[in-house]
Amino acid sequence: MYRRLAFTLIELLTVMGIIAVLASLFLAAVQHVRAAAHRMQCQNNLRQLAIAAHNFESAHGNFPVGLVAVDDPPTRFRDRTNLWVEALPFIEQSPLKGRWDYSDYRKNFQGGTAATTAVAIPVMLCPSDVLSEQVSHFQFSPPYDWYNGYWAKSSYGGNGGTLTVADNVPNPTNGVFYNGSRTRTRDLTDGMSQTFLFGERYHRDSEFDIRTAGDPALAEYGPLALWGVWASAYSDWSSSADTMLSSAVPINYLASSPPAPSGLHWIDARLNAYGSGHTGGANFAFADGSVKFVSDSIPLEQLQALSTRSGSEVVEQP
Repeated sequence: MYRRLAFTLIELLTVMGIIAVLASLFLAAVQHVRAAAHRMQCQNNLRQLAIAAHNFESAHGNFPVGLVAVDDPPTRFRDRTNLWVEALPFIEQSPLKGRWDYSDYRKNFQGGTAATTAVAIPVMLCPSDVLSEQVSHFQFSPPYDWYNGYWAKSSYGGNGGTLTVADNVPNPTNGVFYNGSRTRTRDLTDGMSQTFLFGERYHRDSEFDIRTAGDPALAEYGPLALWGVWASAYSDWSSSADTMLSSAVPINYLASSPPAPSGLHWIDARLNAYGSGHTGGANFAFADGSVKFVSDSIPLEQLQALSTRSGSEVVEQP
């Protein structure tokens, strides 16, 4: 009987083609599952942060202060803090809170990689926020060299209202967190289910990095990966950008997006922006404790309405 000893070239190519198709389908499925898992982990993180904020409010009568910055009078380095520092005991970080030095803010980032500010906190990091490093080494020139040290980052920001940071533009205090805030649940008259508590920030923006690196006057603002450190209380402007986000621009706004609103510098616009590594939008924790994925196609007016605590807007559920 005749017996074939090998595949023909056509058969071999056909088999290889089938294997390639199956491999691509398998890879796509794996990526989809991984993305879904990352999104779920992110939502769990935000849910824990929302619970922490409410537990803080129950214990102290108000949500954590948004920011008490070094450049605020009357004392420069004493009693400096922010919303993440104050929330530490409520996200199972009591030992870290116990290390926080209120007598002199600078002591918190002394000690190199063992400094208090260098501790990366898992619940503050979204797995889809792809960071080259979770801790950055700040190395500024005088007179800002007192701020040099190691700083861990966060993938989330408190709801700073319709504008968090902007040069020469007054910042509103219509969110939940802002400089010196002591917001209570009863101040959220728009409704708990109609008001953000926290939202995502995204650290990847190649155009931001290219622009800041290419302009000596803007070099101190880049790269974007340096922003969002959780222990920041350096100044009203920069620390607000580190710890809070706002709806000055749409979700997932990039430096390459259309021009920012009139009067808002593109750097300010990008640092205000909510965004994520999830496709099509970002996760938000609402004041009622719910966590929802909000599409980046949501109209800016509706996004801003969800960012105000007492604007009396009528908002459809996202």
